Order: sequence, then C-alpha cells, then structure tokens
Amino acid sequence: DIAPYVYLHSEERFMPGDIGEHLMHTTPYLNYTPITSHTAQHLRLSNLDDLNEFGKHVYLTSDDDPSYPPSWLRGDRNVPSGFGDDVGLSSAPGLIIWTEKAGGVVDAFYFYFYSFNLGNTVAGWRFGNHVGDWEHTALRFVDGRPVNMFFSEHSGGSAYEYATVERLAKGILMTHTQPVTYSARGSHANYATPGPHYYAIPLHLLADHTDKGYLWDPAKNNYLYHYNLETDKLTPDADNLNAPTGWFHFNGKWGDRFYPLTDKRQYRVVGQYHFVNGPTGPKHKNLGRTEVCQNEGSCIVQPSLTYQLKGPFKGDDDIDIEWTDNANREARVTVEFGGADSGEVEFEEVRFGSGEL
Repeated sequence: DIAPYVYLHSEERFMPGDIGEHLMHTTPYLNYTPITSHTAQHLRLSNLDDLNEFGKHVYLTSDDDPSYPPSWLRGDRNVPSGFGDDVGLSSAPGLIIWTEKAGGVVDAFYFYFYSFNLGNTVAGWRFGNHVGDWEHTALRFVDGRPVNMFFSEHSGGSAYEYATVERLAKGILMTHTQPVTYSARGSHANYATPGPHYYAIPLHLLADHTDKGYLWDPAKNNYLYHYNLETDKLTPDADNLNAPTGWFHFNGKWGDRFYPLTDKRQYRVVGQYHFVNGPTGPKHKNLGRTEVCQNEGSCIVQPSLTYQLKGPFKGDDDIDIEWTDNANREARVTVEFGGADSGEVEFEEVRFGSGEL
C-alpha cells in the first residue's frame, strides 16, 4: 500500500521498459557469440533461466544498434499517463519482491526496469551507456512499520529514516501517503531529492539530474512476488498467480556485453568506457542483506534529507584534470576509439555526430 512513486525527469528520453518486450528484441549471446540452441530459440520470461546452462556470461544482446535507439529501447509506449484516474499508470510493469527476515524484519524491494541506460557526460564525452537497466528502492519494515528506505544509485546508494523521506498524499480523502523517489535523467539512479547529484569516478565530475517530471506509479501495474531466501523460491502474489518467475532466476546480463575498442561505437577516456556491460537482474542485488543498503558494511541510515555524508573522493589531491574551459582547450589525455589506433588527442579536435549516443 505504500509502494513508492517515481518522478522521472522532465527531459527523460528512456522511459520504463517492459521486460517481456525487452526479451522479444534481444538475442542471447555467450560473450560475443550468439547462442543458437533450441533453448535460445524458445525463450520466454517463464523459462529465461534455462539459459543458465551456459553459465553466467550470457548477455541479452539488442537486435538493434543502441547508438540509434528504436522505439522499444526508448520505451515510447510506456510513458506514464498524466490524466484522470490513470495518472502515473505505465504499460511497463513495476516488479515488487518482498522477503521475510529475522527479528520481525520484512524488506520490500521495488524494481524499475529500463531497456536503456544513457550515461552522463564530462566535457562532451559520454560514459556508461548500456542496454538494460535495473534500479530499485527498498523499504524496510520492522514489526509491520516502515523504518528505513534505500535508494539505489549506480553501484551503491543511500538510505534514510523513513520518517524523513518525501511522501505524496493519495486517495479520495488524501490521507494516505506514499514515499517518493526521483529517477535521474538517462541513468535512472534513484535519489531522495530533486536537483543535481555528483558521484565519484576518477575525475569526480559526473552528475545525475532529477526533477518533478513524469509521475510513475508502479503500484498501478506490477508483478508482485514473495521470495523465500531459504528455499530460493519466488512465488507470485494471489492477484497475479500466473506471473512468470523464470526471468528472476536468470544468472546472465540483461543487455549487451561492453563493446571492444575494435567496435566503432566504443571509445575509452581515462579508463572510462562509452558503452559498458548490461546489468544482472534483481536476484543478484543482495536481497538477503542484513542492512537496508545493498552494499553492506558501510551503510549509514541518514536522519534527514540534508544530512551530508563524508565519503571518498572529496579531496582535490587525487584529481588528474580539472574539466574547465581551459582544460578542454589545453589538456591532453589518452583517447582510444573503436576501429582506430589509440593516441593522444586534444578535446577540441574531436567531434561526434549529434544522432549518436
């Protein structure tokens, strides 16, 4: 009853994805080789885990070039409605999985799938594109009461006391409230607040951007499951008993393997790639976590939305290049392009076609 609302960015180009539609437009590859067996030719969400016989290096590879994304990759038909009783309704289902743990703890995981992740840019260079994108929030309940909320961000995330997160009123009397998460433009990382959000890479200047754009309410269209951690069994809710389960147990990646530098779509700057691997699915997001954060051992549940964590990469002693206008003109870095020899290139000398990602 308190599934989070999602505010997609007002300039979002890659809307929520339908995992069934995604499967229809991809081909399983073992690394860079298509799998042509009988198993691969008869895939459905209900039996996607049959691919596990090929190991963990299976990639659901786009049948279309993601540099020029077609409608399904953009999620065009899944734009949330903005009208009447259907406000927030998307044709792409959200995926809700709840688990029971010791001490009266129940964790409810709200997974959001997108067929494409558009990476962010530094000085005109875009890093981190990938086909397939799994993001999530998690609510921790203790004895039936929500106490903490986790927001996934790239390889990590942030957690807050539930009482401090933003909530929206819902219902005829507007007395019921649901928490809010802000989905970043392109990357779909989740944040508790709107605005710019800087995150660490070696150059420390990539930023996500969130605002109150399209309102998505996954509670209006979803697959709801219970996951038994001890038996590894996923059970659909009584209201959707025919919901598929095989997709959950798939051990491979939900997108292309990163393109090698021999591929013209790929480039690498200061160790950062233009296209990276597709992600693993929800089962591999540490659902058995003891802390509310996905990455345990450094989980700090913040007491307010303005609480400032002191993390790594805050100093300036390890920054290699300042990405100022002068640096763009004067700095020389090693730039490696797909299909060409690597070499030292000044930033001003490089131009990319506006139609490509």
